[in-house]
Amino acid sequence: MIAFQPLKDYHVLITRGKGQADGLKASIEKNGGTPLLVPLLEFTLPEHIEEVQQRLEALHTYDWIILTSQNGVEYFFKLLGKQPITLPKIAVIGSKTEVALKRFGYKADFMPSKYVAEGFVSEFIPLLESGTRVLLAKGNLARSVIAEAINEAGSIGDEVIIYHTVLPASSEKELVHLIKNHAIDIITFTSSSTVNHFLQVIERHELGTYIDSIIIACIGPIAAKTAVRHGLSVDVCPDVYTTDAMVADIIHFIMKRNTKGGTLQ
Repeated sequence: MIAFQPLKDYHVLITRGKGQADGLKASIEKNGGTPLLVPLLEFTLPEHIEEVQQRLEALHTYDWIILTSQNGVEYFFKLLGKQPITLPKIAVIGSKTEVALKRFGYKADFMPSKYVAEGFVSEFIPLLESGTRVLLAKGNLARSVIAEAINEAGSIGDEVIIYHTVLPASSEKELVHLIKNHAIDIITFTSSSTVNHFLQVIERHELGTYIDSIIIACIGPIAAKTAVRHGLSVDVCPDVYTTDAMVADIIHFIMKRNTKGGTLQ
């Protein structure tokens, strides 16, 4: 018996960084699709590592540390090194971040029910008292919503940039080739950074008319808002902000569209 393959004949662009695309790739393949891996994110250590490490050496002065992504977890412990240290309470934004944290032997003390900054803030701030010190370890492109809200609530919210997000030079040429040859049916965006880097390439090579018929899927509302703000039409944005949910919603979108008699190929 042949398994149902709703993504058969669909070529799906994965824009996630290297090392983070395995789950999405497997989900696409499981449903018969062809994943196209063109990472639009690459992560590097910040330039002024000494300053960052000085801030991390003062961790004992904080009551909480917030880690917002898998990358944040990886770079946080990379910068900490192997020296033993007592960490403050740890808050994470999503389940994947929590899994990454567990790999280093730590458990999150707080995780919100909704994996976006606004949802995090609404549930986390009631746990704080006036003067509570919180350190937010994040990437250079992350928003400042959380730290600003903590400070406005009367606690102390500091930020430290522990990694930088850049567009891999090798990916630009490959992306242009795929788009010009109409080789992409679906584009998946897993962050605002992937949207921004994608659009930089599109604008630089004047490829706007080439992407009109491509299905656009965003993992959550922040990436979707970024896409819409830049003129993209978002077809898929799941209520649960995971890659599995995104693939499930892509399939639902395709089946519903095909049922109405439309064709996407």
